[in-house]
Amino acid sequence: MIKEIFNSIMGEGKYIGRRFIFLRFDKCPLNCIYCDESKKEYKGCEISPGSEKFKKIDNNIKEVIRCIENLTTPDLFAVSFTGGEPLVYYEFCRELNSILKNKGYRTFLESNGIYPEKLFKVDIASIDIKLKEHFINIDDNLYKMIYNNELKTIEKLYKMGVDVYAKIVILKNTDINNIKKIAQDLSEIGEILLCLQPLTPINNLQPPSKELLFKIMEECGKYLGDNVMLTIQMHKYLGVL
Repeated sequence: MIKEIFNSIMGEGKYIGRRFIFLRFDKCPLNCIYCDESKKEYKGCEISPGSEKFKKIDNNIKEVIRCIENLTTPDLFAVSFTGGEPLVYYEFCRELNSILKNKGYRTFLESNGIYPEKLFKVDIASIDIKLKEHFINIDDNLYKMIYNNELKTIEKLYKMGVDVYAKIVILKNTDINNIKKIAQDLSEIGEILLCLQPLTPINNLQPPSKELLFKIMEECGKYLGDNVMLTIQMHKYLGVL
C-alpha cells in the first residue's frame, strides 16, 4: 500500500521548495507515458530526515504515525499523500488525515482527480489534469470521463475550502488550444492556480520549447490572470527523493 515514507523537498507545483514528509502509495489506474512511479519498489520508512536509508514497517495507522513523527523537522510544511494514486486507499487516507490534523499537521493530497466521490477535507490539494497525449491511443469517451472527473474533483475541493490548484505536464507536442480550454474551465470554477510543468525528459519523450511555454502561459492568463505558474521538477535536478 505505502511504498515509502520520507522527508524531502517539494520539487514541483505551488509549494516548490518547502519541506514535506511524503507518503508514496502504490497503484494507479492510469498509465501515463511519462510515469516512473510504477517502477519503484517497496522501501518502507526513511530512518532519519534526508538520509535516504530505509527500514521496513507494517502498513498500519499506528506504525505510519510513528514514522511520520520520527521524520518531523521544525521546518516541516506538510505531510503529502502522493502516489501512485492515494485515493485508491481513500478509507485509510481519510482516517490517517484525521489523526494527523488532530495532531497539528498540515495535510496535502496529490491526486489524478478521477475519484471525486472519494474526497475528504485536506488542507491543500494538487490535482493533475491529464492531456490526451499523456496516454497511448486512449479512447475519446474514456478521456472525456477522466477530464470531467478531474474538474469535478477540483470544484468539490474548492467548495470544501481546500487550497486546491491544478497541474499539467506539458510535452513538446502539446496543443496550446487544449491548455487554453482547460484554463477557461478552471476559471469558471473559481480562483484556481494553474501550474504548468514542462516534461522532465524520460522514455525518449521530449520537453516543450521555452517559446511554447511562454505562449501557453500568456494564453492561460487571458482566463486566469496571474494565477498561472511554471515549475520544473526541482527534486530531480537536486538529486533528492
